[in-house]
Amino acid sequence: MSKTRSFFFIMIIMLITAVTFTVFSQDSDTSKCKELLKNYGWTCKANPCEKENINIPAEFDEVYKSYDIMQHEASLDLEPYKGMSGVRYTFEITNYPVDVGETVYANVIIVNGTAVAGDIMTRSVNGFMHSLKFPGYGKLNE
Repeated sequence: MSKTRSFFFIMIIMLITAVTFTVFSQDSDTSKCKELLKNYGWTCKANPCEKENINIPAEFDEVYKSYDIMQHEASLDLEPYKGMSGVRYTFEITNYPVDVGETVYANVIIVNGTAVAGDIMTRSVNGFMHSLKFPGYGKLNE
């Protein structure tokens, strides 16, 4: 086999490996997100409607401090993940207990394959954001 052909063959194998890893990694992360949401009593659509790479700051500003306090309400803690990169997945919630007149979403943050934080929210100007605790029920596994 010529060097050019060998190089081309190796590049194809590397591309297939990278694509396979990415697909299975996303499926694994999606499953972890859905499992976390299920543990808190939420049901959601099968696939995330958004996926975004994020960087958790090494030092929390007031917004991140408030977000971490919200995590504590759900027995989660974002502090150990300061300075790390992760992925935020957003899912449409299908069982919000009251009609709020707009779509309700769940965000879940994955860092190194672990679901570490999340919230329930709407997107309107008059919307809301709260912890993953199912209203009035807390975490189902507690």
